[in-house]
Amino acid sequence: MEKEKFYITTAIYYLNDKPHIGSVSEAIAADVMARYKRLRGFDVFFSTGTDEHAQKIEERAKKEGIDPQEFVDRASSVWKQIFNDFGISYDRFIRTSDKDHIEVVKHFFQKLYEKGDIYLGTYEGWYCVRDATFLKDSDLIDGKCPICGGPVKKIKEPNYFFKLSKYEKPLLEYYEAHKDFLQPDFRYNEVINVIKSGLQDVSVSRKSFKFGIPIPFDPDHTIYVWFDALLNYLTSVGFLQDKEKFNHFWPADLHLIGKDITRFHGIIWPAMLMSYGLPLPKTIFAHGFWNLEGEKMSKSKGNVVNPSLFVESFSGEAHIDKKTAVDVLRYYLSREVTFGQDGNFKMETFISRYNSDLANDFGNLLNRTVSMLYKYFDGYIPNGKTDPESKEFISKSEEEYFNKMDLFNLSQALESVWGIINYLNNYIQVKQPWKLKNQRSTLSDVIYTLLEGIRHASLLVSPFMPSVSEKILKSLTNEEKSFNFDLLESGNKVEKLPPIFPRLEKEKIKIDTKKEKPEEKPLIDYEDFAKLDLRVAKIIDAEKVPKSKKLIKLRISLEDEERTIVGGIALHYNPEELIGKKIIVIKNLKPRKLMGITSQGMLLAASNDEEFSLLSLDRDVKEGSKIS
Repeated sequence: MEKEKFYITTAIYYLNDKPHIGSVSEAIAADVMARYKRLRGFDVFFSTGTDEHAQKIEERAKKEGIDPQEFVDRASSVWKQIFNDFGISYDRFIRTSDKDHIEVVKHFFQKLYEKGDIYLGTYEGWYCVRDATFLKDSDLIDGKCPICGGPVKKIKEPNYFFKLSKYEKPLLEYYEAHKDFLQPDFRYNEVINVIKSGLQDVSVSRKSFKFGIPIPFDPDHTIYVWFDALLNYLTSVGFLQDKEKFNHFWPADLHLIGKDITRFHGIIWPAMLMSYGLPLPKTIFAHGFWNLEGEKMSKSKGNVVNPSLFVESFSGEAHIDKKTAVDVLRYYLSREVTFGQDGNFKMETFISRYNSDLANDFGNLLNRTVSMLYKYFDGYIPNGKTDPESKEFISKSEEEYFNKMDLFNLSQALESVWGIINYLNNYIQVKQPWKLKNQRSTLSDVIYTLLEGIRHASLLVSPFMPSVSEKILKSLTNEEKSFNFDLLESGNKVEKLPPIFPRLEKEKIKIDTKKEKPEEKPLIDYEDFAKLDLRVAKIIDAEKVPKSKKLIKLRISLEDEERTIVGGIALHYNPEELIGKKIIVIKNLKPRKLMGITSQGMLLAASNDEEFSLLSLDRDVKEGSKIS
């Protein structure tokens, strides 16, 4: 009988960023699901990799004086090594610079063009180089990208467009018929509301940079990085190259992505597949982000954690090997947050989870059971059988675990495993094996039940902690991946392991989270700064811009003239409280249009991920005064 297939993917990772706890957590979650499905007998294909074609990559390579391909070769190897270190059991690590992928992208683009779903037009608007994203005026916050907070460029160039608007109705119909297509449900509701509000055709090419895949019939244009990147899911399973493999694994069963790229995957990607005539993926699951000690992880603030350095530090402090330290981190990231929601990485809860769940519960169960086995049976598995009541409890808990895992509820699935572990710890207290020395048959059954329970718990945690699980199962001399009972063979000697999870003293442990130094701007000459004409301005009128949640139109006085400035400050200020304030503005900034209003300058503000404030003066200075 042919195995049921399961094709799972992560989003591919942008090489301009370094791996951190947040990005690795997605790969770990996908790996957990891949390992679980293999454990359940599925024919699994797991794909991950790197996204390499972008203007920012081309610019960074140029700055370093190397070829862009050399840059991505080096950067991709860093991601691959970290994934290998973290036990990510991918079947393919795809790169968008792979030859077979380039052929897939050219073919796909050509077919959509021949169908009439791609046409030549002109794009005029904002573009974020860092996120390779086209933006509307209403998307900007303080004139910057709403995703990364970085600068945007106003561009006008001939582009090829994909007729996304054509698929508005088919997408709505598909969503209505497939309620579990995009999960969690609140992400489903977000995307369906976007579709209902109306879809516009999207640009799918760039002409101003070359590091990417050229359009086959118009090589002056480079295929847009997102169009290119989404097609990796087809390339990985043999599209155009291996028909049998592709027909077996496509459509994908699960696309695992971050919440920030839900619209690309939930709208543009299915529309592209509809246009070509391919089946849509079964499920797209958008997970949340990790904060660090209550603060949003931010490259600019420097509070992104290098996972490899964290594991190395924890391994030394806890006196455990690095593979076990990796498993501890994998466990924490899976257990601490309901999958799909944002999480908060805190050292206090990390140490607490380690001591409570791993050292006290699981580790203590293992140590006590093996110690009793050596005390009463010289380390040899007794000739016993699993207690019927225990067997029933463990079986029921396993069914709960399977149900939770199938719904991607990783944290709740682990709760079911710890239900078994806590049951077995309590079983020791109830049965009191130390009082059964003269009842060898009963004692044999009690110790055998504990060993079988540990074997089952170790199997269940294997997707989360593969190294630890393998170590325990190997020590029990039975590594068979079966959930049947009484599989431990009497007479086999169990290896006595040193404590896998030595308890930590909270007040003594010091884990270096290795915060990275915030990214600094390059030094500029005084002549560059002198080009800015900074002035004190008085706000004489303010009103919200219709149809925009973020923009306020300000009328300002510079003493000898009045001007209009549009600023993205509506989330932080009411128009009424602004009137009469004196602020600082850039007077000689080229005018630009926002929501159809010409903005004649820029106001200055200070902000981080939590706070926002307009720059003002500590003394009353006349409007129009020059700042130097």
